[in-house]
Amino acid sequence: MHPVLIDFFGFFKLHTYSVMVALGFLVGMQLAAREARRVDFTEEKKEDQFILDLTFWILLAAIVGARILFVIVEWDERYSKDPLKILKIWEGGLVFYGGFIGAVLFSVFYCLKHKRNFFFVADILIPSVALGHFFGRIGCLAAGCCWGTAVDPDFAFGIQFPDGSIAHGSMERNGIIPYGADFTPHVHAVQLYEAFGELMIFFVLLFVRAHKRFHGQALLAYLVIYPILRTSLEFIRGDKARGVYEVFGLAVSTSQIISVAVAATAVVLWGVLVSRRVKASAATPAAAPS
Repeated sequence: MHPVLIDFFGFFKLHTYSVMVALGFLVGMQLAAREARRVDFTEEKKEDQFILDLTFWILLAAIVGARILFVIVEWDERYSKDPLKILKIWEGGLVFYGGFIGAVLFSVFYCLKHKRNFFFVADILIPSVALGHFFGRIGCLAAGCCWGTAVDPDFAFGIQFPDGSIAHGSMERNGIIPYGADFTPHVHAVQLYEAFGELMIFFVLLFVRAHKRFHGQALLAYLVIYPILRTSLEFIRGDKARGVYEVFGLAVSTSQIISVAVAATAVVLWGVLVSRRVKASAATPAAAPS
């Protein structure tokens, strides 16, 4: 764990989390632009520039969306008494699902404005989302956020966070560990679990995109697979910043509730797009025999 990558004599600190998020964004953006060039059938051959322009605005929309959802979840604990803290984004506080929803909503608007097929564009972008999230979770590990529940010290994938990490500070404030403790208890390396899962999803999406039968198939595959991964891992998350509620006697997080909604929406959309493709195929006249 190394939360600060470079400390410029105390005047400026370059945080590892920020570097990993930026690296994930840049790599994902270039991969998406490369795919756009490959599938660009327009005469102008400018689809890659469209993708590059879109990804810039997606970054801003994702940050805003991620911040908004975090503030909603943490309103009573952090922001109700001091709303100005909402603007202090450098103190941390982003939720992936908020950023993803913000990015999708803006992408729909941007594609409509520029007369592009949203599902076609989404298939170009979505593997990059999974890959970018992979880098982001490595950043989470470095920062010590999004940690897991306690495990036995002999557990093979148990990790500890030192004094100065986000996990350590949160556990001190909540009385889980005494002030001045050198390390947190051993906890699940949830960040690494999810990073590995995202990397596998990335390769699955590349395969789906290469063999898709209709535009939007890669996007919908992600919207089904990722919620399963996220919902499973939420059961071994130890941080409470994401919000925990009781539903039918079961403690569930904000992300789990959103995951169910996202997956259900994806299944419905899958049926709609498949039905649309079948009707389009049926309406296309058969070619005359040669």
